[in-house]
Amino acid sequence: MSVDFDKIYHNLDPVPGMLRLQEGGLGWKAQDRLVTVSAQDISYMQWMRVARNFQLKIGLKSDREREVFDGLVRDDFERLSKTVKEYYGVTLETREISFRGWNWGRTEYRGSDLSFQVSGRTMFDIPVQKIANSNIASKTEVSLEFIDPTASAQGEPTDASQGSSRKADELVEMRFYIPNTDRSRQTIGDKEDDEEKNENENNEDEQSAAQLFHDQIKDKAEIGQVSGDGLVVFNDILVVTPRGRYEIDMYPTFIRLRGKTYDYKILYSSIKRLFVLPKTDEMHVLLVVALDPPIRQGQTKYPYITMQFPNNEELDATINMEESEISEKYGDRLQKHYDAPAYEVVAQVFRGLSGKDITTPKTFKSYNNQHAIKCNVKANQGDLYVMEKSLFFVTKQPIYIPFNDIQSAQFSRVGGAISSSRTFDLRVVQRSGGENIFSGINREEHEPLEEFLTSKKVKTKNNLNEELIGAPLQVDDDSDSEMDEGDKRARKLAKAAAASGGGGEDEESEEDEDFQASSSDDGSPSEGSSDEDEDGDAKMSSKKSKDKDFDEPPKKKARKQASDDAIQVDSD
Repeated sequence: MSVDFDKIYHNLDPVPGMLRLQEGGLGWKAQDRLVTVSAQDISYMQWMRVARNFQLKIGLKSDREREVFDGLVRDDFERLSKTVKEYYGVTLETREISFRGWNWGRTEYRGSDLSFQVSGRTMFDIPVQKIANSNIASKTEVSLEFIDPTASAQGEPTDASQGSSRKADELVEMRFYIPNTDRSRQTIGDKEDDEEKNENENNEDEQSAAQLFHDQIKDKAEIGQVSGDGLVVFNDILVVTPRGRYEIDMYPTFIRLRGKTYDYKILYSSIKRLFVLPKTDEMHVLLVVALDPPIRQGQTKYPYITMQFPNNEELDATINMEESEISEKYGDRLQKHYDAPAYEVVAQVFRGLSGKDITTPKTFKSYNNQHAIKCNVKANQGDLYVMEKSLFFVTKQPIYIPFNDIQSAQFSRVGGAISSSRTFDLRVVQRSGGENIFSGINREEHEPLEEFLTSKKVKTKNNLNEELIGAPLQVDDDSDSEMDEGDKRARKLAKAAAASGGGGEDEESEEDEDFQASSSDDGSPSEGSSDEDEDGDAKMSSKKSKDKDFDEPPKKKARKQASDDAIQVDSD
Protein backbone atom coordinates (compact mmCIF):
# COMPACT_ATOMS: atom_id res chain seq x y z
CA MET A 1 0.00 0.00 0.00
CA SER A 2 1.31 3.46 -0.90
CA VAL A 3 0.34 7.14 -0.82
CA ASP A 4 1.07 9.23 -3.94
CA PHE A 5 1.42 12.96 -4.55
CA ASP A 6 1.51 14.35 -8.09
CA LYS A 7 3.35 17.36 -9.57
CA ILE A 8 6.08 17.36 -6.94
CA TYR A 9 9.51 18.94 -7.58
CA HIS A 10 12.79 17.55 -6.25
CA ASN A 11 15.22 20.24 -5.04
CA LEU A 12 15.47 22.86 -7.81
CA ASP A 13 14.48 20.49 -10.60
CA PRO A 14 12.19 22.31 -13.08
CA VAL A 15 10.50 19.04 -14.12
CA PRO A 16 7.78 17.75 -11.75
CA GLY A 17 7.34 14.10 -10.85
CA MET A 18 5.46 11.75 -8.55
CA LEU A 19 6.27 11.32 -4.83
CA ARG A 20 5.31 7.90 -3.45
CA LEU A 21 5.42 6.94 0.25
CA GLN A 22 5.58 3.27 1.30
CA GLU A 23 6.38 1.42 4.48
CA GLY A 24 10.00 0.69 3.45
CA GLY A 25 10.71 4.22 2.39
CA LEU A 26 9.77 6.82 -0.20
CA GLY A 27 10.69 7.55 -3.79
CA TRP A 28 10.38 10.30 -6.37
CA LYS A 29 10.31 9.66 -10.11
CA ALA A 30 10.24 12.07 -13.06
CA GLN A 31 10.87 10.85 -16.61
CA ASP A 32 14.12 8.87 -16.38
CA ARG A 33 15.25 10.14 -12.95
CA LEU A 34 14.65 8.34 -9.69
CA VAL A 35 15.38 9.36 -6.07
CA THR A 36 14.82 6.95 -3.17
CA VAL A 37 15.08 7.35 0.61
CA SER A 38 15.13 4.39 2.97
CA ALA A 39 12.94 4.50 6.07
CA GLN A 40 15.98 3.76 8.28
CA ASP A 41 17.78 6.90 7.01
CA ILE A 42 15.01 9.34 7.92
CA SER A 43 15.93 11.48 10.92
CA TYR A 44 13.22 14.18 10.82
CA MET A 45 10.61 15.62 8.45
CA GLN A 46 9.54 19.26 8.25
CA TRP A 47 6.69 21.12 6.57
CA MET A 48 7.15 24.77 5.54
CA ARG A 49 5.86 27.40 3.14
CA VAL A 50 8.14 28.11 0.17
CA ALA A 51 7.94 29.77 -3.25
CA ARG A 52 6.44 26.67 -4.90
CA ASN A 53 3.58 26.14 -2.46
CA PHE A 54 4.67 23.92 0.47
CA GLN A 55 7.84 21.93 1.01
CA LEU A 56 8.62 18.57 2.59
CA LYS A 57 12.15 18.60 3.98
CA ILE A 58 13.65 15.26 5.04
CA GLY A 59 16.73 15.11 7.29
CA LEU A 60 18.89 12.00 6.86
CA LYS A 61 20.91 10.08 9.41
CA SER A 62 23.67 9.15 6.98
CA ASP A 63 26.26 11.48 5.48
CA ARG A 64 23.96 12.27 2.57
CA GLU A 65 22.46 15.72 2.28
CA ARG A 66 18.86 16.44 3.10
CA GLU A 67 16.16 15.74 0.52
CA VAL A 68 13.68 18.47 -0.37
CA PHE A 69 10.37 18.11 -2.24
CA ASP A 70 8.31 21.16 -3.29
CA GLY A 71 4.87 21.57 -4.82
CA LEU A 72 2.68 20.21 -2.05
CA VAL A 73 -0.56 22.07 -1.31
CA ARG A 74 -2.08 23.00 2.04
CA ASP A 75 -4.67 20.21 1.85
CA ASP A 76 -1.91 17.59 1.67
CA PHE A 77 -0.67 18.32 5.18
CA GLU A 78 -3.07 16.06 7.13
CA ARG A 79 -2.69 13.12 4.78
CA LEU A 80 1.09 13.46 4.72
CA SER A 81 1.37 13.91 8.50
CA LYS A 82 -0.69 10.77 9.14
CA THR A 83 1.27 8.72 6.59
CA VAL A 84 4.78 9.56 7.89
CA LYS A 85 3.69 8.90 11.46
CA GLU A 86 2.28 5.52 10.50
CA TYR A 87 5.03 4.35 8.13
CA TYR A 88 8.20 5.90 9.62
CA GLY A 89 7.27 6.80 13.19
CA VAL A 90 8.28 10.44 12.60
CA THR A 91 6.27 13.52 13.56
CA LEU A 92 5.90 16.05 10.75
CA GLU A 93 7.15 19.35 12.18
CA THR A 94 5.70 22.66 11.06
CA ARG A 95 8.26 25.42 10.65
CA GLU A 96 7.29 29.04 10.30
CA ILE A 97 9.14 31.15 7.74
CA SER A 98 10.18 34.73 8.50
CA PHE A 99 8.93 37.34 6.04
CA ARG A 100 10.12 40.43 7.95
CA GLY A 101 13.04 41.07 5.61
CA TRP A 102 15.48 41.64 8.46
CA ASN A 103 19.14 40.89 7.90
CA TRP A 104 19.98 40.26 11.56
CA GLY A 105 19.11 37.31 13.75
CA ARG A 106 20.61 34.18 15.31
CA THR A 107 22.14 31.01 13.90
CA GLU A 108 21.60 27.46 15.04
CA TYR A 109 22.35 24.00 13.71
CA ARG A 110 19.50 21.72 12.73
CA GLY A 111 20.96 18.39 11.74
CA SER A 112 23.30 19.02 8.82
CA ASP A 113 21.97 22.54 8.21
CA LEU A 114 22.97 25.95 9.49
CA SER A 115 19.68 27.75 10.11
CA PHE A 116 19.36 31.54 10.28
CA GLN A 117 16.53 32.50 12.67
CA VAL A 118 14.70 35.81 12.92
CA SER A 119 12.36 36.17 15.90
CA GLY A 120 12.19 32.39 16.25
CA ARG A 121 11.32 31.83 12.57
CA THR A 122 13.53 30.43 9.87
CA MET A 123 14.74 32.82 7.19
CA PHE A 124 17.08 30.43 5.32
CA ASP A 125 19.10 27.23 5.75
CA ILE A 126 22.62 26.45 4.59
CA PRO A 127 23.71 22.80 4.15
CA VAL A 128 27.12 22.61 5.79
CA GLN A 129 28.26 19.97 3.27
CA LYS A 130 28.14 22.69 0.61
CA ILE A 131 30.59 24.93 2.50
CA ALA A 132 33.99 24.72 0.84
CA ASN A 133 35.84 27.22 3.00
CA SER A 134 35.40 29.55 5.95
CA ASN A 135 37.60 32.65 6.37
CA ILE A 136 37.73 35.44 8.92
CA ALA A 137 37.41 38.53 6.72
CA SER A 138 37.90 40.86 9.70
CA LYS A 139 37.55 40.79 13.47
CA THR A 140 33.78 40.89 13.12
CA GLU A 141 33.18 39.20 9.73
CA VAL A 142 33.18 35.57 8.63
CA SER A 143 33.11 34.66 4.95
CA LEU A 144 31.62 31.34 3.80
CA GLU A 145 32.52 30.02 0.35
CA PHE A 146 30.43 27.31 -1.29
CA ILE A 147 31.26 24.33 -3.48
CA ASP A 148 30.21 24.51 -7.10
CA PRO A 149 26.64 23.10 -6.90
CA THR A 150 26.51 22.14 -10.58
CA ALA A 151 28.98 19.26 -10.32
CA SER A 152 29.13 16.13 -8.22
CA ALA A 153 32.24 14.74 -6.58
CA GLN A 154 33.00 12.63 -9.64
CA GLY A 155 32.83 15.64 -11.96
CA GLU A 156 29.48 14.83 -13.62
CA PRO A 157 26.16 16.59 -13.06
CA THR A 158 23.99 14.82 -10.52
CA ASP A 159 21.02 15.10 -12.85
CA ALA A 160 19.88 16.81 -16.00
CA SER A 161 18.52 19.82 -14.20
CA GLN A 162 21.86 20.56 -12.57
CA GLY A 163 23.67 19.99 -15.82
CA SER A 164 21.42 22.48 -17.61
CA SER A 165 21.83 25.15 -14.93
CA ARG A 166 25.61 25.53 -15.25
CA LYS A 167 25.26 28.96 -16.81
CA ALA A 168 22.69 30.20 -14.30
CA ASP A 169 23.47 32.53 -11.42
CA GLU A 170 24.49 30.81 -8.22
CA LEU A 171 25.54 31.78 -4.72
CA VAL A 172 29.29 31.40 -4.23
CA GLU A 173 29.96 33.44 -1.06
CA MET A 174 28.10 34.74 1.99
CA ARG A 175 29.37 36.97 4.79
CA PHE A 176 28.15 37.19 8.38
CA TYR A 177 28.75 40.22 10.57
CA ILE A 178 29.13 39.12 14.21
CA PRO A 179 29.82 42.09 16.52
CA ASN A 180 29.69 40.41 19.96
CA THR A 181 32.73 39.03 21.80
CA ASP A 182 33.26 36.26 24.26
CA ARG A 183 36.07 35.75 26.73
CA SER A 184 37.57 32.32 26.57
CA ARG A 185 40.67 30.86 28.09
CA GLN A 186 43.48 29.68 25.91
CA THR A 187 45.60 26.89 27.34
CA ILE A 188 49.10 26.57 25.94
CA GLY A 189 51.78 24.06 26.83
CA ASP A 190 51.90 20.68 28.50
CA LYS A 191 48.74 20.00 30.46
CA GLU A 192 50.60 17.57 32.70
CA ASP A 193 52.85 20.32 33.98
CA ASP A 194 50.98 21.99 36.87
CA GLU A 195 53.08 25.15 36.88
CA GLU A 196 52.51 25.87 33.19
CA LYS A 197 48.84 24.99 33.60
CA ASN A 198 48.38 27.51 36.42
CA GLU A 199 50.16 30.21 34.41
CA ASN A 200 48.03 29.57 31.35
CA GLU A 201 44.82 29.66 33.38
CA ASN A 202 45.69 33.20 34.43
CA ASN A 203 46.23 34.28 30.79
CA GLU A 204 42.80 35.11 29.40
CA ASP A 205 42.55 36.41 25.85
CA GLU A 206 39.51 38.04 24.45
CA GLN A 207 38.35 35.88 21.55
CA SER A 208 35.86 37.36 19.11
CA ALA A 209 32.53 35.72 18.47
CA ALA A 210 33.47 35.70 14.79
CA GLN A 211 36.36 33.38 15.63
CA LEU A 212 34.05 31.05 17.56
CA PHE A 213 31.57 30.99 14.69
CA HIS A 214 34.41 30.28 12.27
CA ASP A 215 35.65 27.36 14.41
CA GLN A 216 32.15 25.89 14.61
CA ILE A 217 31.74 26.04 10.85
CA LYS A 218 35.07 24.31 10.32
CA ASP A 219 34.07 21.62 12.79
CA LYS A 220 30.62 21.00 11.31
CA ALA A 221 31.75 21.16 7.67
CA GLU A 222 34.92 19.18 8.48
CA ILE A 223 37.09 21.86 6.90
CA GLY A 224 40.74 21.29 7.66
CA GLN A 225 40.12 18.03 9.51
CA VAL A 226 41.59 14.67 8.54
CA SER A 227 39.18 11.77 8.66
CA GLY A 228 39.86 8.08 8.31
CA ASP A 229 39.16 8.13 4.57
CA GLY A 230 42.37 10.02 3.78
CA LEU A 231 44.57 8.29 1.22
CA VAL A 232 47.83 10.20 1.66
CA VAL A 233 49.07 13.40 3.30
CA PHE A 234 51.85 15.66 2.00
CA ASN A 235 53.25 17.87 4.76
CA ASP A 236 54.84 21.33 4.52
CA ILE A 237 54.43 21.89 0.79
CA LEU A 238 55.56 25.30 -0.45
CA VAL A 239 52.74 26.87 -2.46
CA VAL A 240 53.72 29.94 -4.47
CA THR A 241 50.13 30.79 -5.47
CA PRO A 242 48.29 31.34 -3.13
CA ARG A 243 51.44 31.96 -1.13
CA GLY A 244 52.11 29.91 1.99
CA ARG A 245 52.96 26.45 3.26
CA TYR A 246 50.16 23.91 3.25
CA GLU A 247 49.40 20.35 4.20
CA ILE A 248 47.76 18.55 1.30
CA ASP A 249 45.33 15.80 2.27
CA MET A 250 44.26 13.55 -0.60
CA TYR A 251 40.83 11.91 -0.35
CA PRO A 252 39.02 9.66 -2.84
CA THR A 253 36.81 12.51 -4.15
CA PHE A 254 38.48 15.77 -3.10
CA ILE A 255 41.63 17.49 -1.86
CA ARG A 256 42.04 19.44 1.35
CA LEU A 257 44.62 22.23 1.54
CA ARG A 258 45.25 23.20 5.13
CA GLY A 259 47.27 26.32 5.87
CA LYS A 260 47.82 28.53 8.88
CA THR A 261 45.15 31.02 7.81
CA TYR A 262 43.18 29.51 4.94
CA ASP A 263 41.79 26.05 4.27
CA TYR A 264 40.44 24.88 0.93
CA LYS A 265 38.36 21.96 -0.23
CA ILE A 266 38.91 21.19 -3.92
CA LEU A 267 36.96 18.58 -5.85
CA TYR A 268 38.86 16.52 -8.38
CA SER A 269 36.24 17.59 -10.92
CA SER A 270 37.57 21.16 -10.56
CA ILE A 271 41.04 20.12 -11.78
CA LYS A 272 41.33 20.80 -15.52
CA ARG A 273 45.08 20.51 -16.21
CA LEU A 274 48.34 19.51 -14.54
CA PHE A 275 51.73 21.00 -15.47
CA VAL A 276 55.21 19.92 -14.36
CA LEU A 277 57.64 22.71 -15.31
CA PRO A 278 61.40 22.95 -14.63
CA LYS A 279 62.40 26.47 -13.62
CA THR A 280 65.11 28.40 -15.43
CA ASP A 281 67.27 28.46 -12.27
CA GLU A 282 67.75 24.68 -12.74
CA MET A 283 67.22 24.18 -9.00
CA HIS A 284 63.42 23.96 -8.65
CA VAL A 285 60.47 22.32 -10.36
CA LEU A 286 56.92 23.70 -10.42
CA LEU A 287 53.70 21.71 -10.22
CA VAL A 288 50.83 23.86 -11.48
CA VAL A 289 47.20 22.76 -11.01
CA ALA A 290 44.60 24.54 -13.18
CA LEU A 291 41.19 24.87 -11.50
CA ASP A 292 37.71 25.69 -12.74
CA PRO A 293 36.00 27.03 -10.69
CA PRO A 294 38.96 28.73 -8.99
CA ILE A 295 39.55 28.95 -5.26
CA ARG A 296 39.00 32.29 -3.57
CA GLN A 297 40.52 34.48 -0.87
CA GLY A 298 37.95 37.18 -0.32
CA GLN A 299 37.59 38.99 -3.64
CA THR A 300 40.73 37.42 -5.13
CA LYS A 301 40.36 34.35 -7.35
CA TYR A 302 43.13 31.83 -7.91
CA PRO A 303 42.51 29.71 -11.01
CA TYR A 304 45.97 28.11 -10.60
CA ILE A 305 47.70 26.47 -7.65
CA THR A 306 51.48 26.65 -8.09
CA MET A 307 53.65 24.39 -5.93
CA GLN A 308 57.45 24.56 -5.89
CA PHE A 309 59.83 21.68 -5.10
CA PRO A 310 63.64 21.44 -5.02
CA ASN A 311 64.63 19.14 -7.86
CA ASN A 312 66.90 17.09 -5.58
CA GLU A 313 64.33 16.48 -2.81
CA GLU A 314 63.20 12.86 -2.43
CA LEU A 315 59.82 11.75 -1.07
CA ASP A 316 58.47 8.40 0.12
CA ALA A 317 54.65 8.01 0.13
CA THR A 318 52.22 5.12 0.54
CA ILE A 319 48.57 5.17 -0.52
CA ASN A 320 46.14 4.15 2.24
CA MET A 321 44.27 1.67 0.07
CA GLU A 322 44.56 -1.99 -0.81
CA GLU A 323 46.36 -2.82 -4.03
CA SER A 324 43.38 -4.74 -5.37
CA GLU A 325 41.12 -1.72 -4.79
CA ILE A 326 43.66 0.61 -6.39
CA SER A 327 43.88 -1.63 -9.44
CA GLU A 328 40.10 -1.87 -9.68
CA LYS A 329 39.36 1.87 -9.35
CA TYR A 330 42.41 3.54 -10.89
CA GLY A 331 44.13 0.88 -12.96
CA ASP A 332 47.79 1.65 -13.67
CA ARG A 333 47.36 5.40 -13.06
CA LEU A 334 47.93 5.02 -9.31
CA GLN A 335 50.43 2.91 -7.42
CA LYS A 336 50.52 1.65 -3.87
CA HIS A 337 53.97 3.01 -3.05
CA TYR A 338 56.08 5.87 -4.39
CA ASP A 339 59.76 6.58 -3.82
CA ALA A 340 61.02 9.28 -6.20
CA PRO A 341 61.69 13.03 -6.38
CA ALA A 342 59.07 14.98 -4.42
CA TYR A 343 57.61 16.81 -7.41
CA GLU A 344 57.19 13.54 -9.31
CA VAL A 345 55.46 11.76 -6.40
CA VAL A 346 52.95 14.57 -5.78
CA ALA A 347 52.29 14.99 -9.51
CA GLN A 348 51.68 11.26 -10.03
CA VAL A 349 49.24 11.11 -7.09
CA PHE A 350 47.37 14.13 -8.45
CA ARG A 351 47.30 12.48 -11.88
CA GLY A 352 46.03 9.17 -10.54
CA LEU A 353 43.23 10.56 -8.37
CA SER A 354 42.06 13.33 -10.70
CA GLY A 355 42.35 11.40 -13.95
CA LYS A 356 44.10 14.31 -15.71
CA ASP A 357 47.28 13.88 -17.73
CA ILE A 358 50.46 15.79 -16.91
CA THR A 359 51.70 18.35 -19.43
CA THR A 360 55.43 19.01 -19.65
CA PRO A 361 57.57 20.99 -22.16
CA LYS A 362 59.33 18.56 -24.49
CA THR A 363 60.41 19.66 -27.96
CA PHE A 364 61.16 23.37 -27.67
CA LYS A 365 64.61 24.45 -26.51
CA SER A 366 65.64 28.06 -25.94
CA TYR A 367 68.96 29.64 -26.92
CA ASN A 368 70.31 28.59 -23.49
CA ASN A 369 69.01 25.03 -23.98
CA GLN A 370 66.12 25.51 -21.54
CA HIS A 371 62.38 24.90 -21.84
CA ALA A 372 61.40 28.42 -20.74
CA ILE A 373 62.13 31.98 -21.83
CA LYS A 374 62.42 34.85 -19.39
CA CYS A 375 60.17 37.79 -20.23
CA ASN A 376 57.69 40.29 -18.76
CA VAL A 377 53.97 40.87 -19.04
CA LYS A 378 53.43 44.49 -18.03
CA ALA A 379 55.24 44.78 -14.67
CA ASN A 380 55.21 41.04 -13.92
CA GLN A 381 58.36 39.05 -14.61
CA GLY A 382 58.08 35.34 -15.24
CA ASP A 383 58.92 32.35 -17.44
CA LEU A 384 57.24 31.64 -20.78
CA TYR A 385 56.98 27.88 -21.38
CA VAL A 386 56.47 26.79 -24.98
CA MET A 387 54.47 23.55 -24.93
CA GLU A 388 53.46 21.23 -27.73
CA LYS A 389 49.98 22.75 -27.91
CA SER A 390 50.10 25.96 -25.90
CA LEU A 391 52.02 28.87 -24.43
CA PHE A 392 52.10 29.04 -20.64
CA PHE A 393 53.42 32.12 -18.84
CA VAL A 394 54.08 31.35 -15.17
CA THR A 395 53.99 34.19 -12.68
CA LYS A 396 51.80 35.05 -9.69
CA GLN A 397 48.77 34.87 -11.98
CA PRO A 398 49.70 32.43 -14.81
CA ILE A 399 48.48 32.92 -18.40
CA TYR A 400 47.51 29.90 -20.52
CA ILE A 401 47.15 30.34 -24.30
CA PRO A 402 46.44 27.26 -26.48
CA PHE A 403 47.78 27.38 -30.03
CA ASN A 404 44.32 26.88 -31.55
CA ASP A 405 43.23 30.14 -29.86
CA ILE A 406 46.09 32.22 -31.31
CA GLN A 407 45.05 34.41 -34.21
CA SER A 408 48.53 35.86 -34.80
CA ALA A 409 51.93 36.13 -33.12
CA GLN A 410 53.89 39.29 -33.97
CA PHE A 411 57.59 39.87 -33.29
CA SER A 412 58.44 43.54 -32.88
CA ARG A 413 60.74 45.94 -31.14
CA VAL A 414 59.52 49.05 -29.37
CA GLY A 415 61.16 52.35 -30.29
CA GLY A 416 64.07 51.19 -32.45
CA ALA A 417 66.78 52.65 -30.20
CA ILE A 418 70.17 51.01 -29.86
CA SER A 419 69.48 49.89 -26.27
CA SER A 420 66.27 48.09 -27.30
CA SER A 421 67.95 46.16 -30.13
CA ARG A 422 69.05 43.53 -27.61
CA THR A 423 65.45 42.50 -26.82
CA PHE A 424 62.17 42.16 -28.65
CA ASP A 425 58.47 41.79 -27.85
CA LEU A 426 56.06 38.98 -28.72
CA ARG A 427 52.49 40.19 -29.20
CA VAL A 428 49.93 37.37 -29.14
CA VAL A 429 46.41 38.11 -30.35
CA GLN A 430 43.82 35.49 -29.41
CA ARG A 431 40.74 34.47 -31.34
CA SER A 432 38.70 34.77 -28.15
CA GLY A 433 39.48 38.51 -28.06
CA GLY A 434 42.35 38.66 -25.58
CA GLU A 435 45.81 40.06 -26.24
CA ASN A 436 49.08 39.60 -24.37
CA ILE A 437 52.45 41.26 -24.96
CA PHE A 438 55.52 39.36 -23.73
CA SER A 439 58.27 41.98 -23.57
CA GLY A 440 61.98 42.00 -22.80
CA ILE A 441 62.78 38.70 -24.58
CA ASN A 442 66.44 38.18 -25.40
CA ARG A 443 67.27 38.75 -29.09
CA GLU A 444 68.85 35.28 -29.41
CA GLU A 445 65.48 33.65 -28.59
CA HIS A 446 63.80 35.04 -31.71
CA GLU A 447 64.96 32.45 -34.24
CA PRO A 448 64.15 29.24 -32.27
CA LEU A 449 60.83 30.68 -31.07
CA GLU A 450 59.67 31.75 -34.52
CA GLU A 451 60.70 28.43 -36.06
CA PHE A 452 58.79 26.46 -33.42
CA LEU A 453 55.61 28.54 -33.75
CA THR A 454 55.75 28.27 -37.52
CA SER A 455 56.12 24.49 -37.27
CA LYS A 456 52.94 24.42 -35.15
CA LYS A 457 51.10 26.34 -37.91
CA VAL A 458 50.77 29.48 -35.83
CA LYS A 459 50.47 32.59 -38.00
CA THR A 460 53.52 34.76 -37.30
CA LYS A 461 54.58 38.22 -38.45
CA ASN A 462 58.15 39.47 -38.16
CA ASN A 463 58.69 43.23 -37.85
CA LEU A 464 62.26 42.99 -36.55
CA ASN A 465 64.15 43.09 -39.88
CA GLU A 466 62.64 46.37 -41.02
CA GLU A 467 63.39 47.99 -37.70
CA LEU A 468 66.95 46.68 -37.65
CA ILE A 469 67.58 48.22 -41.09
CA GLY A 470 65.89 51.53 -40.48
CA ALA A 471 66.80 52.25 -36.87
CA PRO A 472 70.63 52.72 -37.14
CA LEU A 473 70.36 54.78 -40.33
CA GLN A 474 67.84 57.04 -38.75
CA VAL A 475 70.02 57.53 -35.71
CA ASP A 476 73.10 58.39 -37.87
CA ASP A 477 71.17 60.86 -40.03
CA ASP A 478 69.81 62.59 -36.99
CA SER A 479 73.22 62.80 -35.38
CA ASP A 480 74.86 64.14 -38.57
CA SER A 481 72.18 66.77 -39.07
CA GLU A 482 72.55 67.83 -35.46
CA MET A 483 76.33 68.11 -35.93
CA ASP A 484 75.88 70.13 -39.14
CA GLU A 485 73.56 72.53 -37.45
CA GLY A 486 75.99 72.83 -34.57
CA ASP A 487 78.86 73.57 -36.96
CA LYS A 488 76.82 76.22 -38.73
CA ARG A 489 75.96 77.91 -35.45
CA ALA A 490 79.64 77.78 -34.36
CA ARG A 491 80.78 79.32 -37.64
CA LYS A 492 78.24 82.12 -37.36
CA LEU A 493 79.41 82.89 -33.83
CA ALA A 494 83.04 82.89 -34.96
CA LYS A 495 82.31 85.29 -37.79
CA ALA A 496 80.42 87.58 -35.42
CA ALA A 497 83.31 87.52 -32.97
CA ALA A 498 85.80 88.27 -35.73
CA ALA A 499 83.68 91.12 -37.00
CA SER A 500 83.37 92.59 -33.51
CA GLY A 501 87.13 92.25 -32.93
CA GLY A 502 88.48 94.05 -36.08
CA GLY A 503 85.48 95.03 -38.17
CA GLY A 504 83.36 98.04 -39.00
CA GLU A 505 82.95 99.75 -35.64
CA ASP A 506 86.68 99.78 -34.91
CA GLU A 507 87.43 101.15 -38.35
CA GLU A 508 84.90 103.89 -37.81
CA SER A 509 86.40 104.73 -34.46
CA GLU A 510 89.89 104.90 -36.02
CA GLU A 511 88.66 107.27 -38.68
CA ASP A 512 87.05 109.45 -36.00
CA GLU A 513 90.28 109.51 -33.98
CA ASP A 514 92.33 110.46 -37.05
CA PHE A 515 89.90 113.26 -37.77
CA GLN A 516 90.21 114.58 -34.21
CA ALA A 517 93.98 114.30 -34.20
CA SER A 518 94.31 116.28 -37.42
CA SER A 519 92.00 119.03 -36.21
CA SER A 520 93.74 119.36 -32.85
CA ASP A 521 97.16 119.77 -34.43
CA ASP A 522 96.13 123.04 -36.12
CA GLY A 523 95.16 124.44 -32.79
CA SER A 524 91.93 125.93 -34.16
CA PRO A 525 88.60 124.58 -35.20
CA SER A 526 87.70 124.20 -38.82
CA GLU A 527 85.70 126.66 -40.79
CA GLY A 528 82.00 126.81 -40.15
CA SER A 529 82.33 125.45 -36.59
CA SER A 530 79.98 126.64 -33.88
CA ASP A 531 78.78 125.74 -30.42
CA GLU A 532 76.48 123.13 -31.89
CA ASP A 533 79.46 121.55 -33.64
CA GLU A 534 81.40 121.53 -30.39
CA ASP A 535 78.46 119.88 -28.68
CA GLY A 536 78.26 117.34 -31.46
CA ASP A 537 81.99 116.66 -31.20
CA ALA A 538 81.61 116.20 -27.44
CA LYS A 539 78.75 113.74 -27.94
CA MET A 540 80.77 111.83 -30.53
CA SER A 541 83.82 111.69 -28.28
CA SER A 542 81.74 110.33 -25.41
CA LYS A 543 80.28 107.69 -27.74
CA LYS A 544 83.77 106.74 -28.87
CA SER A 545 84.96 106.45 -25.29
CA LYS A 546 82.10 104.11 -24.50
CA ASP A 547 82.86 102.03 -27.58
CA LYS A 548 86.50 101.84 -26.50
CA ASP A 549 85.54 100.70 -23.00
CA PHE A 550 83.17 98.06 -24.34
CA ASP A 551 85.31 96.74 -27.18
CA GLU A 552 88.68 97.18 -25.41
CA PRO A 553 90.73 97.14 -28.65
CA PRO A 554 94.06 95.36 -28.44
CA LYS A 555 97.39 97.13 -28.03
CA LYS A 556 98.25 96.64 -31.71
CA LYS A 557 95.62 99.17 -32.65
CA ALA A 558 97.07 101.65 -30.18
CA ARG A 559 100.51 101.27 -31.71
CA LYS A 560 99.02 101.52 -35.21
CA GLN A 561 97.18 104.69 -34.25
CA ALA A 562 100.40 106.22 -32.82
CA SER A 563 102.29 105.43 -36.00
CA ASP A 564 99.51 106.92 -38.13
CA ASP A 565 99.64 110.12 -36.05
CA ALA A 566 103.37 110.28 -36.50
CA ILE A 567 103.01 109.91 -40.24
CA GLN A 568 100.36 112.60 -40.29
CA VAL A 569 102.59 115.03 -38.35
CA ASP A 570 105.51 114.43 -40.64
CA SER A 571 103.38 115.06 -43.67
CA ASP A 572 102.20 118.33 -42.21
